[in-house]
Amino acid sequence: MRSILSAVLITFVFVVNPLHAKLQDTQSVSTRFGVLSVNEDKILQFKGQSLVPVIEGNNGLDLGEVMRMGATDVVLVTDNGGSGCPAVFYFVSVTRSGAKATPEFGTCSDLATVKRNGNSISVTMPGFLGPFEPKSAQRRAAKERHVFIYRAGVVTENGRPVK
Repeated sequence: MRSILSAVLITFVFVVNPLHAKLQDTQSVSTRFGVLSVNEDKILQFKGQSLVPVIEGNNGLDLGEVMRMGATDVVLVTDNGGSGCPAVFYFVSVTRSGAKATPEFGTCSDLATVKRNGNSISVTMPGFLGPFEPKSAQRRAAKERHVFIYRAGVVTENGRPVK
């Protein structure tokens, strides 16, 4: 009985913990050079101004943690989509001169693993095909492994820059 009660209490504390809610829906992060934020129209902004080109979220934008890389702060931004493409990603590099985003990247999978290794960041994810594709093709895609590497403002996959 006690273990069941403990599980219930742990679940309750986890659900109502405001820190957990904040981690799940991050709308702004502070960098050394200013604040990156998502406005009510789901547009990414730096110091209250939209980035150029504009990054607008489909169902929303989530901002990852700030990673310091020398004189640059780097943030992984997730554009949350729908069932056809649950997520695409951007890296935003922030310096004294402003904020700049990479082209969008990803397979549309929202199952991504992010690892930092020195001055590079890897994002690893399975392939993805949407719900309107044949189930066998979806299973094959899910077995693929895609690795995107961010280094010095450029994202590559298999050594080729993402465009």
